Amino acid sequence: MKMKTIAIACTVTLCAGACFARPFGHHGGFHRPPPVHHGWQHHHHGGRSFWPGFVGGFVGGVVGTAITRPYYTETVVVQPAATVVTTPTVVQQPVVVQQPVVVQQPVQQTQNVWVEGRYVDQVQSNGSTVRVWQPGHYEQRVIVQ
Repeated sequence: MKMKTIAIACTVTLCAGACFARPFGHHGGFHRPPPVHHGWQHHHHGGRSFWPGFVGGFVGGVVGTAITRPYYTETVVVQPAATVVTTPTVVQQPVVVQQPVVVQQPVQQTQNVWVEGRYVDQVQSNGSTVRVWQPGHYEQRVIVQ
């Protein structure tokens, strides 16, 4: 498709140039007889023939560009390459802190405790047993908490 439009643009440019251009030379046109010189004459070598060719080429270029130029433009998006960054992985060994084992010693207190009176059996030297009254009294006892 693109080659076809380029060929059309070139053809239009060549046709426009051929239509507006005149050949250069002393005769001033196609198959004209040389002018009759009546005295001194100024000859133009390409002055009048330049502008039609220039305009034809310009028009052909504008038309050719208009035909071959696409109606849309493509946007090309270039994705940057992914960058892989490797960072070292640091594995730390856990720090074990041993807590001292606290063994709580029992607290000992001494207290005076009242012991009520009671009868106590006593063995006599002859082997007989006698029951004797023992009155109440305070005793010191160790209390463990």
